[in-house]
Amino acid sequence: MEEVEEKTIEKNGLSSASLLLEHLKILDLSNRGFETIDENVKLPINLTELNLSNNKLSEVPISVLNLENLKVLDLSHNCIKYFDVTPKFCHTIQSLNMANNDLNGPPHWVWSEAPTTLEEINLSCNLNITKALQNLDYYKELLDHKVLITNIILYNCKLGDHMELLSTFPNTKSCILGTNNFSSCMNDLEEVPCNGINKCCDVEYLNLCNTNILNVNTSIEIYRKLREINLAQNKLQCLPEQFCLLENLEICILSYNCLYSLPANFCELRKLTSLSVDYNELFALPTNICQLPNIKKIDAYDNFLYEVPDGLDNLLEVDLAQNCLDEPNNEEYFAQRKRIRAISDYRLDGRKEESSVTDCSESKTDDDISQNSKRNKHDIYRCSSSEEWDSDDYWVPQPINTFVPHHYWSTYTPEFMLSPSWTGYIRRKIEEEILWPINAQTLPMADQFRCKEMYHTKACHESDGQFDDFSDDNS
Repeated sequence: MEEVEEKTIEKNGLSSASLLLEHLKILDLSNRGFETIDENVKLPINLTELNLSNNKLSEVPISVLNLENLKVLDLSHNCIKYFDVTPKFCHTIQSLNMANNDLNGPPHWVWSEAPTTLEEINLSCNLNITKALQNLDYYKELLDHKVLITNIILYNCKLGDHMELLSTFPNTKSCILGTNNFSSCMNDLEEVPCNGINKCCDVEYLNLCNTNILNVNTSIEIYRKLREINLAQNKLQCLPEQFCLLENLEICILSYNCLYSLPANFCELRKLTSLSVDYNELFALPTNICQLPNIKKIDAYDNFLYEVPDGLDNLLEVDLAQNCLDEPNNEEYFAQRKRIRAISDYRLDGRKEESSVTDCSESKTDDDISQNSKRNKHDIYRCSSSEEWDSDDYWVPQPINTFVPHHYWSTYTPEFMLSPSWTGYIRRKIEEEILWPINAQTLPMADQFRCKEMYHTKACHESDGQFDDFSDDNS
């Protein structure tokens, strides 16, 4: 971008005479420490791109609002609280970036004026953006509008109960509601499709990474045009068969979840080119997964796979390390693994090393829990005997905060979790060819989510009394 000479830039304003450059179309004024721009300053009238990011602006300058030909405006990383005044570039703007501000509400003119040229809007990391939506009349007014924007970026906005705002973007092609960077300000979805994005049926790219999703509904099939989906870093235990009706899906990212198995009809995703299921609990990959006509990448690092899938030579990238199998020992596989690790974090080679841990029913101190959260996820599964499986206490869900079932969750505690003994039981039964992972659920997923309070069992605390008796009269 062309820049105005440094000598023309002042700390808290701009010299009007220095900016009378009518030929200038691109102007970068980022990282200048501006707190304001004098309203008498006249920016070049033919500006099409303006970057004012990483300043200290508390409002959108009038000189910016008066620009008539602006197509790209970057106001990210400022202190702007409101942007409700309709700018003169309303029907020329194509991209608006308001990320990392202090917005107390979405820019009202974007809804009321429905700009015909605006294609992309970035409102991410505005933690108070739903404040104005507490006014129900104002919120309903916004919901009555339909915006023509096709690319929306709204991660880390605490949308929560206001997810219905997304229903005003029916034409969206790309919807980014999640980010790989963990944040307590995440958009808490819990399920997908949820209210709001269930109206965005034409979406082609959907990023719901780290949005606390517990369940994928059977209505997921509404996204028939979906080409890429990112459901990483959530709490999924299974996928419905309807997930495999996403006939145009090419890239599927399911990393860092708790998936025990993939749907039996998974290979109906015939356009699939890339599958990432690393850091899950998978015991097997779908049969003939490597024979899909377009598949080029399978990342299955750190699971519980027992067999190397057939047809690895069809892939360009694959990683099967840290499973319950011996990795292929040939140069072709090593080259495939090297490609997939070029952009991955540090990984180990070879088989998974399993180690036992103490029974999670034992009482634990706060220090024990803290140490438990730092363990690798493979350390939480204890080896058990058939006698233990028959005991009354073996299948009782454990109290919250007594263990962490996944090493990704070392930074926070899931809402509910089942006994880690369950996984040990399933693995043992599979080895004995008695049980297959499709039956690896104690309850249907829908019932688990409706009744998750049943998993919040209260821990028993001993009182100071001398004759504590927890038995009933019939014992």
